[in-house]
Amino acid sequence: MSTRVTIGVDAHVLTGKYQGTRSTLTNLLRALGGRPDPPRLLVYTEDPATARAAIGVAAFDYVALPALGAVRRLLDFPRLFRRDGVTIGVFQYIAPLAGRHAVFVHDILPLTHPRYFPLAMRVRMRVFGALAIRRARVVLAVSEHTRAAVLARYRLPPERVRAVLNGPSFAPPAYAGARPATPRYILNVGRIERRKNVGLLIAAFRKADLADVRLVIVGAVDAGFAFAPPCDPRIDLRSRVAEAELIGLYRGASLFVYPSAAEGFGLPLLDATLFGIPTIASNRTALPEVSGDLVRYFDPEAADAVTTLAAQIAGHFGASPIPAPDAAQRRAQAERFCWTRAADAFLAAIDAR
Repeated sequence: MSTRVTIGVDAHVLTGKYQGTRSTLTNLLRALGGRPDPPRLLVYTEDPATARAAIGVAAFDYVALPALGAVRRLLDFPRLFRRDGVTIGVFQYIAPLAGRHAVFVHDILPLTHPRYFPLAMRVRMRVFGALAIRRARVVLAVSEHTRAAVLARYRLPPERVRAVLNGPSFAPPAYAGARPATPRYILNVGRIERRKNVGLLIAAFRKADLADVRLVIVGAVDAGFAFAPPCDPRIDLRSRVAEAELIGLYRGASLFVYPSAAEGFGLPLLDATLFGIPTIASNRTALPEVSGDLVRYFDPEAADAVTTLAAQIAGHFGASPIPAPDAAQRRAQAERFCWTRAADAFLAAIDAR
């Protein structure tokens, strides 16, 4: 990478709510900082001390963002970048109208699957997301599925849209030593919103009617989404779970189910395969790219989706267990989806801008 390049990263998501953008940026920055020749990089955040502790890379500069709100913050970035000698800015989805930038696009689901998103989010993606994508020196997509969706919608030259595949949520040692717990439980992880199909999973779990199996759902309910689990002692909804507890839940799960109707990547699904958990997943969007032939699929939008998923769940705990990924398959997953490769792909994309 050219030594003349100084990268400025809009990292306000690092101190916001937990979501895929936060996990992706945190892990990518750690991998960039762990290189023998880390790039010249400035991390712009409202809380530099917290961001520095989360990333753990002393080689980066952590720059305080003024508390201006989302719109004024974006408008202020060109001034900040000129002040600090930044060559190219890196943003999530939406970027300033001035200056040279790369934009991370985790998905364009508000446009391809609008029924799952509120009007404001659809308009924001249609107007401001489109402007950022069309103006970007390079678009960074977290999956080949998202890259293909961006290319199809915006008709950009293929070299301007690069895949920077996500890596896992946890450090490699976390994925060793998984052993199903007793009593047995099914695990689901992710934000709870309409497209995640948590209600479908609950309906299928109850239809499977397994008296000695619990369902553990880990995730916070999105604002504006009306959701409440049924009064069933076998269903355990948890939010604000610490990393160590979440790793323990993955390690002890007898089955992982990821019924989401639409994903730009699907980090929890990748994690489940790396932990070696037997898994059932939706066959939609990026999920087959992430899990390949390691999981059992179903169509969450089919008329008989609840019945099909219930049968798969019951079969796993009965006469038709779903095989877990073996050691060789898990190694192949870890090699394909790793943050070191993501950092290489990111720097190659920036250097080719």
